[in-house]
Amino acid sequence: MHLDFRQLRNFVALVDHGSFQRAAEAVCLSQSAFSRSIQALEQHVGQPLFERQSRLLRLTPHGQKLLPYARRFQELNVELSSQLREADEEQSGEVVFGCGPAPAVRLIPAALGEFHRAAPLARVRFQIDNWQALYQALASGHYPFIVADSWQAELDPQLRVQPLTPQRCFFICHADHPLAQQGAVSIHDMLRYPFASPCLPPGVRKVLAKLSQQPDFTPAIQCDHLYTLLATLAPTQAISFASEEAFALYRQAHSLVRLELSDLPEEWPLMQTRFAVIEPAHALRPPLVEKLIASILHGDRQADT
Repeated sequence: MHLDFRQLRNFVALVDHGSFQRAAEAVCLSQSAFSRSIQALEQHVGQPLFERQSRLLRLTPHGQKLLPYARRFQELNVELSSQLREADEEQSGEVVFGCGPAPAVRLIPAALGEFHRAAPLARVRFQIDNWQALYQALASGHYPFIVADSWQAELDPQLRVQPLTPQRCFFICHADHPLAQQGAVSIHDMLRYPFASPCLPPGVRKVLAKLSQQPDFTPAIQCDHLYTLLATLAPTQAISFASEEAFALYRQAHSLVRLELSDLPEEWPLMQTRFAVIEPAHALRPPLVEKLIASILHGDRQADT
């Protein structure tokens, strides 16, 4: 027996709509083509499926036997189509996410290399922004996840936080800065110069406020594009800070030097990166998102070894 799926679909539509005309319209066929499809199915089964004597559509015993199998065929078709779409998405879909300036220095480029080796047809779009804008975009559903500072996320039970390896941070300036040739400098002397940084997370801002003996701390120059920010240090004689990775990457390009402090405060251990992969706590990850997050976490572990 040969059963054609379209004929089974039309059979179920006729049962559900109770009329050749309405069923034909539902499956976008002319009534004559629809009728021929039902007749062909009956020929394949070898028995009539509907009682022709009644004005109402009634199933024959063979029709009643066929109906649950025809419905199951439809369910399997939907399930198969869904599985095939997921398979396509795993290979050629798109992932959109946001990340902070510091993770974009090395971690994200390395993770994207691994990700595209595993899914070469996939597309990725990511936005570098400050932690406040990233949190807002995550809350609005614009991103399935972000890679950003985790100070606030760790306190939010609605967020899943997967910490990344912390890195030490230190103050830096241009090689021609007046303080660059003085050896160890005091915090007081350093803070007499303008400060340049991305949007500061609460923990770092608190440390800098205490160092400057102010209620709060606002940088004189703020830019969330790290390369451009560091380019401002030479013409402005500004001081900034950088993680170990950022300093290593941009040191030569921007003639950067590390400032040695003569009076390290007790808050100094807090001056380290505190980044994480952050996502809604109960969200289901699409396959490509799962794969990209795995690449980011793997790259972070590799860098730590």
